Amino acid sequence: MMRSASTLLITTALCMAPWGCGGEPAPKVKKSQEDEGPSAADNVKFELPPPPDFDEGKVAEKWEDGAWSIYGLRKDLEENVKIGDAGQEIELKGFVQDIYEPPVCPEGEKCPPGKQPHIWITDKADEKGKKRAMMVVGYRFTIPDYDAKRWEKVPDVVFEKGKQYTFKGKFKRFSDQGFADARGLLDFTYYKAIDPATGTEGWIAPKAAAWHPIELLRVEEEQRKLVEKVNKGNKKGK
Repeated sequence: MMRSASTLLITTALCMAPWGCGGEPAPKVKKSQEDEGPSAADNVKFELPPPPDFDEGKVAEKWEDGAWSIYGLRKDLEENVKIGDAGQEIELKGFVQDIYEPPVCPEGEKCPPGKQPHIWITDKADEKGKKRAMMVVGYRFTIPDYDAKRWEKVPDVVFEKGKQYTFKGKFKRFSDQGFADARGLLDFTYYKAIDPATGTEGWIAPKAAAWHPIELLRVEEEQRKLVEKVNKGNKKGK
């Protein structure tokens, strides 16, 4: 009798396993309504950011007249910087996006000196922000009072926001006046504008720049006079 009771207990335990008696799966236990409700994990949404638009801001590498675009110069950044560092000038066309203006110093206060004049240009007239803009620097020089008269009637470099210009200069990371940009900047030498004296478009250099035609003539004249003086001294010594 005791053996029969033990056998019954073992049989009952086996039938409560995942497999029922005879190898049949045990009936599933119905979950309560609370168990079947949505879990916190069901509310998690995975939203990936949209793929970047690689054509955003893209333009032709060069304009129809052969001048570079900003996109074109930066596309082969390292090679074009080497060209600029070697002293070779290139032509670049762009729209003036922003013109730096030094902050006004309140009267009676001491303020740090403003930065050198510079502008930001873009490939597109409606470009916002500085993400794809490029600095153009080195187009303004200080003229001492004693030399001011020589430059009175010489056209100055003047820019207008939103207007497109063709520039000539050296594409670098570090300018001669201390500006720096890892993406490259243009160290200015000339730009195309209307000469008020002649009424024709031409390349205009900054006043008092070492490469301005007036300054080159002055240096050439000084050298000519120096050579004459040396030659006269040599003749007297004979």
